[in-house]
Amino acid sequence: MLPRVRPPHPRACVRRTVTALSVAFLAAMGFIPATAQIVLPTDFADETVVSGLDAPNSMAFLPDGRLLFTELYSGKIRMVVNGHIAATDPVGSVDSLVTGGERGLQGIAVDPRWPAFPYVYICYSHVGSRTVLIRFTATGDVANPTGENLFLSSKLTLIHNIQDNSEFHNGLGLRFGTDGMLLMSSGDDQVGCNAQIPGSLNGKLLRLDVSRLPAGGGGPVPRALLIPPSGNAFAGPDSNACLVLALGLRNPWRFHVDPMTGAIILADVGEGMWEEIDQIVPAGNYGWPFREGPAPFTPTGCTEPPGSIFNAPIVTVPHPIYLATLTAGFYRPVLAGTSNWPSIYQGSFFYGDFFDSQLRRLVWDGAAWVAALPVAGQPNATDWATGIHYASDFGVGVKDGSLWWLKMMDDAGASTSGSVKRIRYTGTVGVQVPLPTHALRASPNPFQERLDIEWALPGSQPSTLEIFDMAGRRVRREEFGVTQAGRFAWDGRDDRGTSLGAGVYLVRVRTGQHTETVRALRVR
Repeated sequence: MLPRVRPPHPRACVRRTVTALSVAFLAAMGFIPATAQIVLPTDFADETVVSGLDAPNSMAFLPDGRLLFTELYSGKIRMVVNGHIAATDPVGSVDSLVTGGERGLQGIAVDPRWPAFPYVYICYSHVGSRTVLIRFTATGDVANPTGENLFLSSKLTLIHNIQDNSEFHNGLGLRFGTDGMLLMSSGDDQVGCNAQIPGSLNGKLLRLDVSRLPAGGGGPVPRALLIPPSGNAFAGPDSNACLVLALGLRNPWRFHVDPMTGAIILADVGEGMWEEIDQIVPAGNYGWPFREGPAPFTPTGCTEPPGSIFNAPIVTVPHPIYLATLTAGFYRPVLAGTSNWPSIYQGSFFYGDFFDSQLRRLVWDGAAWVAALPVAGQPNATDWATGIHYASDFGVGVKDGSLWWLKMMDDAGASTSGSVKRIRYTGTVGVQVPLPTHALRASPNPFQERLDIEWALPGSQPSTLEIFDMAGRRVRREEFGVTQAGRFAWDGRDDRGTSLGAGVYLVRVRTGQHTETVRALRVR
């Protein structure tokens, strides 16, 4: 008897021949080796943190280092604390979940204002042929980095009616941008023309303002509360269109945001010939269904308008080299990271494939993203790593600087044998984020909507963060638990939630008898 196997995920683009085939059959046909040895460059090791999971699918780190992850089919949200599953397990779950094909619990994001705003955002396939975006409020060990008792409840529905008539092309990736806006990818629901209709939420990258939502549960909330004041592609003709950052996408499952520059790079799963990687710009149109990768495509049901201009991919990979591309993210070392990677990786972007395992690396040459030069021990000139089968999500660990990833199932295709893993640098020289003159940093500086504040002060005592305007008035105060290092994302609002104006602000962090202060300029 075969282990429990679901239809290939997220490979709806091979539905013409394999939608009813199991992963085991794909392996037998030579698409995927039955077993795979992970090959990494010299001084890197792939480590299993937690195993025996049921199709782990998406993940998000809390700012204190704890890891939340979702399970695609069970609907559970689980937490890893210090290398093991937390005592409270699961920390939450969703109701009315639909699974099958690519449907299930697909995306998770943590509010960057945590723990002051202890919110977790979830998107999933819901009964009634629709996908939904919801927010949970966390209670329990919200501010304790080693706390194992976290509870997600008080469901607030943000969006309840994204079309989901097909079990494929869901998308449903979630991340926060550096501007504090929530980004959500949506597939075309196997109707390619949806991707070009501004008022359809399918085939898009959505950008949502979640800073004005009420506390507690309920919903769905009015669309007006989710529409950002500026920066999206359309001002109308309806509220759906006002949520769209970019359009012309087919099945955008995973994307990542550079925490330093704010750049967004997204992987769009192709139809029959090409996989593509896109750098997202506001109001960008990435061509589907009139383009697949670099090539024209003729859809059914709509016609390309004369003179159309589309944003070209930064990378295209032909089939069958890749079958379901996904992003693995930007590498940036983390403050006081115990296993930060060498400086050569600073700013590198990685992408891979759910099935075929090759992890590839890009670098910015000042004008474009280009393939990085090979490093010692790399399996071949093109692939930075191989053997990474069934990866469903990636993220840089906020405490160790390793590249964490989720393996949805084992190499035999058993979805109940998934794991949380990490690629750790084992050499003697990793990158330590420099703090040359003080142990408090605030970036970007100047800033508009979000200021990332990080500190590493001596001793292990509670920390207090205070922000003052130039008149000396304290406008924001936050308390943190016992820790030597911390971080806080300031949204430019005071303690009452009022957005403050442009100007110079003083940021002060105090731990015991040690105090550090920096200035930050807010611009409009």
